[in-house]
Amino acid sequence: MMDWIQAFLKKHGRWQAFADVWKALPPYPGFLVPKKANREVAQWQGKEMRNLEHCILGVLTVALRQPQSSQVIPFKHALGCVRALVDFGMMAEYRSRTSDTIAYMAHYLDQFHRMKGIFLEFRVTKRTLAKIDEKRREIRHQRTQMSQPQASSKRRRIRDDHRDEKHERRMELIYGESHSNLIKIHLLSYFSDHIHQFGNIALYSTEFGELAHKEQIKDRWRRSNKNDATRQVVHSYSCQHAIRMRLLNRESLGRRGADLSADVLQHLESTTSAVTAAVVPTRNLKGRRDDVSNLLDFSKVSGVSLESICRELIR
Repeated sequence: MMDWIQAFLKKHGRWQAFADVWKALPPYPGFLVPKKANREVAQWQGKEMRNLEHCILGVLTVALRQPQSSQVIPFKHALGCVRALVDFGMMAEYRSRTSDTIAYMAHYLDQFHRMKGIFLEFRVTKRTLAKIDEKRREIRHQRTQMSQPQASSKRRRIRDDHRDEKHERRMELIYGESHSNLIKIHLLSYFSDHIHQFGNIALYSTEFGELAHKEQIKDRWRRSNKNDATRQVVHSYSCQHAIRMRLLNRESLGRRGADLSADVLQHLESTTSAVTAAVVPTRNLKGRRDDVSNLLDFSKVSGVSLESICRELIR
């Protein structure tokens, strides 16, 4: 959304006004004053997005005040779209639900979908840009062949007509090819059903899914040779998963008293603890000691148990 708003403001010459209001935000209880200018934020994280939700509508309203006659309708639609999305997010943070609050969420989401077309031109893909360039070259070639000596006033009128035609062709391609079919926007339509089935949304977290994505996809992609990486990622994870399942099955059979060979029992004793143990975070810690690169090393050096460190970190 911030990318859309930024492009919209730059198109209408309101980007500097937005930045000035952003830097002038005063402190308020429960609101963290942004430490960076909005243009300096490379990626909006969860905490920054929640803080942005509290101020984006007011900042955008001030930046879009006193519009010109041609800007009244676009500004109105942009504010309505942002307001609907912010209201939906605010309602999603409620700790309890009623039929009325769920109906409000559905109403705000429907309003967002009806007004999001104002940002559609800023969702242009490279394929659409290539088609626009091709169409522009075709029009320029046709005009070159049809050009004839004319009076200056007529040339100016024809040039204006050609510019309007070029703009109409461009917008026609943009609205015909671009879309806002993003998975994040699509998932918003399932909030009401999710609440009816599982209860409050705030009780659930995406942290486990993000961690699984990092371990199963990103780490294995880095270990691949980047040549047909998808097949290598799937093959690597499938092999590791199959080995773990086989070891767990043998461990279960051993507990039930199944007749297993001596080498299998010896192998289980040496590998089961490594398979069933929790994965130790491998993110490197920055410090002056070379022998400390993760929490496990820090626990050994400091003499504090890993359980105590984790308990203090999440407290």
